[in-house]
Amino acid sequence: MTTVNLHIGTFKTGTSYLQSVLVHSQSQLADVGVLWPGGAWADQVAATKGLMTSRPGKRQAWDKLMAEVDAWSGGSAIISMETLSMASPSAVRRAASSLRDHRVRVILTARDLGRVIPAQWQESVQNGKSWSYETYLDGVVNGSEGDRAYDHFWNKHDWAGILRTWSAVADDAELVLVTVPPSGAPRGLLWERFCAGVSLDSTAYDATTSVNESLGAASAEVLRYVSAALEDRDTHRQTSRVLKKTLAKGVLNGRKSAEPTLVLPHHLQEWAVERSRTLIADLAAVETTTIGTLEDLEPRFAGRADSETENPSSLPVEDLLATAGFGLAALCNIMAENGLAPRGYGPDDSTPRRVARREKRQ
Repeated sequence: MTTVNLHIGTFKTGTSYLQSVLVHSQSQLADVGVLWPGGAWADQVAATKGLMTSRPGKRQAWDKLMAEVDAWSGGSAIISMETLSMASPSAVRRAASSLRDHRVRVILTARDLGRVIPAQWQESVQNGKSWSYETYLDGVVNGSEGDRAYDHFWNKHDWAGILRTWSAVADDAELVLVTVPPSGAPRGLLWERFCAGVSLDSTAYDATTSVNESLGAASAEVLRYVSAALEDRDTHRQTSRVLKKTLAKGVLNGRKSAEPTLVLPHHLQEWAVERSRTLIADLAAVETTTIGTLEDLEPRFAGRADSETENPSSLPVEDLLATAGFGLAALCNIMAENGLAPRGYGPDDSTPRRVARREKRQ
């Protein structure tokens, strides 16, 4: 019987960093009897999507991953995908059916509201949302179930609710809460805590990888305008991949150190502390093993700094133009280096002549 560790998120809690370490340690993990199933992390992405869909044809990826787990002769396996935190009760029941012959441990990573709310807004604009930070905050703080911004955030960060849903994956499922260390904590502490949750020796793996997915405030605001422009077009899925993978993570995140950091507005700090205490009290009512401390989930605010901003829409236009110019220049270079410059423009192009001939035939 294998112990299956399901790391289910939540979003913006260092999941990409942890997954990167696990991917690069796949052979080392196997040497000590720990399976990281799938030939690549994309296989786990596809598998979790298959688990969470109601379309039978899409579930094959999850079934394939489970077949690999079933055939594993080692002691444990690790699956990590933050979208699992949004699984419905029916998806959890499907997981329970496929994991019935294994011990199950559910690991939830959680981060304080003061840091996770700005990060979640930034992630949303990388994924094509065009709402302003102010609009998003209003929905998160003052909205209710059914409001777009409210649901977007709280469906991902209701820690106790997520754990209660996943507790149904097995009668004896172990629930583990790993709190993200506060700002200023030693590098690698999150990895150490995660390893404690999945019974690994943290010192046996290289956890020095750097995964920088966050953006500066100006870049996030520029990306919001790009997302708004894309909403007006009939765009292909590939466009959204270019928006996030190329422009956001491949280009603009390189400007982070030159831009203000986005923070929770000062006037919402008291609300964040009170709401966090409510969430922490709810967590305390769920039977979990906590690694770190629940106090880590209470926001810690320092005084305002010149390197921070509470409202990216108020940044100087010159800063936004500089960021936009940086992004456009980088995209031009990428297109040129990869031979992606489109035809159809300029006096030497044959497209207008082909169009004229087609119209003449008609």
